[in-house]
Amino acid sequence: MKKIQLVFLLSILTSFSVNAQKNGLEENSKIIQDKRIYLVGDVIKVPLVMIRDWPFIEGEINGVKGRWMFDTGNAEAFSLHSKKVTGVESEVVGSGFVGSGQKYEVLEYPVINRIVVGDTLYNDVKEVRGNNFDFLEGITPTVIGQIGFDYFNGYDMKIDYLRSELTFYKQEEGIENWKDIKKNKNYITSLPYFTRKLDNHPMIKVHHKGVDFLVTFDTAGGKGSFTIEDSQFEKLKEEGDIENFYDEPSTIYNWYNIKIDDRLTVNLYGMDKEKFSPAHKPLGINEKNTFTLDHSFLSQYITIWDTKNKVIHVLEKR
Repeated sequence: MKKIQLVFLLSILTSFSVNAQKNGLEENSKIIQDKRIYLVGDVIKVPLVMIRDWPFIEGEINGVKGRWMFDTGNAEAFSLHSKKVTGVESEVVGSGFVGSGQKYEVLEYPVINRIVVGDTLYNDVKEVRGNNFDFLEGITPTVIGQIGFDYFNGYDMKIDYLRSELTFYKQEEGIENWKDIKKNKNYITSLPYFTRKLDNHPMIKVHHKGVDFLVTFDTAGGKGSFTIEDSQFEKLKEEGDIENFYDEPSTIYNWYNIKIDDRLTVNLYGMDKEKFSPAHKPLGINEKNTFTLDHSFLSQYITIWDTKNKVIHVLEKR
């Protein structure tokens, strides 16, 4: 029988505490900057199920089993697929949209009795938000919602699609988890990043063939996407930096020899050319030339997201 780690979430005003019970042991965790801590332990591994270009985690909502899409572009720890939540009252607290433009009502559930993420069970989780995720059912009808950036609050994250797993490393005051990362035999480079309006959207700047690009990172945007001025697009296509992904005309392209920094040059395959991204304004993006690095990039490397120091370390996929 599969063992499930049990985590109770309790809230008192703006202070939260977490008790974890596993194999008869209890461990208390604290709250960083009035945010809930959902992970317990120094190092936690979470298996992934890859469905085409999207990472999923096995889970459950109040007995309804399915899969969570892992989406760093979603700030919430849990976002429930409202169709998979039955018999629980909710209220509309706002609206939202996804990068492809679909709009939805945001619901809030006062309490969800049972949420399972991988091998971890959360009982009586308060003030959980959700919305209709019908637009994700084309990827898999088993989707029960999304796990987002705040789920690993207080932890660094390693994305390893070779082994189909996420690994989370607890952040400690005065301790640097990656001070020796350059000694790793698979180390390539470290990319300091910045954020604008939202902490869950890492950004860097890249200069390629005379064009300045703003680059963001995400896990739930398919292979990735880009926007570019028409004149620059035609110039780079003529020079062979861009080619059609399919034989017939489409908005999907391959990019070649993009110099991210002095140690990392990448090829990106299956990138979607967008005329306009509705996600740019809320992210504070006003640049005309942008990349969103997703599965096409993340599947080629192992990346470590050091969110405390705002650095993404890139390792060879071995």
